[in-house]
Amino acid sequence: MELPSLKHLSYLVALHQHQHFHRAASACFISQSTLSSAILKLEEQLNCQLLERDHKTFSFTVTGEEVVRQAKQLIVQATELKQFAQYQGKIGCGSVTIGCIPTVAPYLLSSVSKACQVELPNLELFLIEDTTENLLLKLADGSIDIALLALPVTGHNFRTKVLGQDPFYIAGEQRLVDRFLETQDYQQVPEASVFLLSKEHCLTEHALSACRLGDQSRIHKFSSSSLATLVEMTAFHQGFTFLPKMAVDQGVGTLQGLTIKPLPDDMYRDIGMLWRDTSLRTSTYLKFGEVVASCLA
Repeated sequence: MELPSLKHLSYLVALHQHQHFHRAASACFISQSTLSSAILKLEEQLNCQLLERDHKTFSFTVTGEEVVRQAKQLIVQATELKQFAQYQGKIGCGSVTIGCIPTVAPYLLSSVSKACQVELPNLELFLIEDTTENLLLKLADGSIDIALLALPVTGHNFRTKVLGQDPFYIAGEQRLVDRFLETQDYQQVPEASVFLLSKEHCLTEHALSACRLGDQSRIHKFSSSSLATLVEMTAFHQGFTFLPKMAVDQGVGTLQGLTIKPLPDDMYRDIGMLWRDTSLRTSTYLKFGEVVASCLA
């Protein structure tokens, strides 16, 4: 029985991604007729219909969607196999694509990159910044090898390792900061005085949980898209917010004149990494994790 080629499967994945024959063919650097022939060849080899076609449009069948899902996994595994064999299974060699959330990437990856140049000089890093939700999708389809996230993250089947803790600080108008630290009672601060990131950032959820802020009336309806905007709005409205230590260490909030003080030791977020359970390069990923852990210490 003739097996489908990885090249043809990659064409199918590209078509699924672009949902357009011409754009998919251009992305694969082939002609549209070559792409069409490859899809027909796959249907013949697999003995199933992958696309439903009419004169000008197409859609993937239920079987086609499942074939795309499995094709992505095969391509990822084949890519890892090639790199594993190329370096004969040596730890710390080859390239690794790291996905990182926006509330970690600007404050941690610079020191991680420098440490890797010393500890893992034969490892080539490529860095991508995105939200937790998108990074999980990228990890699943092989766009990244490792996701650096704030934990916990639920609803996935990836391997997980906690690398360190990132304590929370309170930052804001001095009178409010001192009042809260004295009582740790949110009823002692004005309504709408707490500023947070938008809900797409997991920092908000982790800060609410770690700092035990259950009174929604204390949260301002404005939400920021970045830590930079968050500290500006906090300063302008003379409220307060919660910042991770790694951002505080990089001077976030200082230029805005915020009073920044540590919270109790049990108020923190865990920083960890996720990777595919099927990966052949787990030893390299764990070695990289050790470097990240040393930067968090």
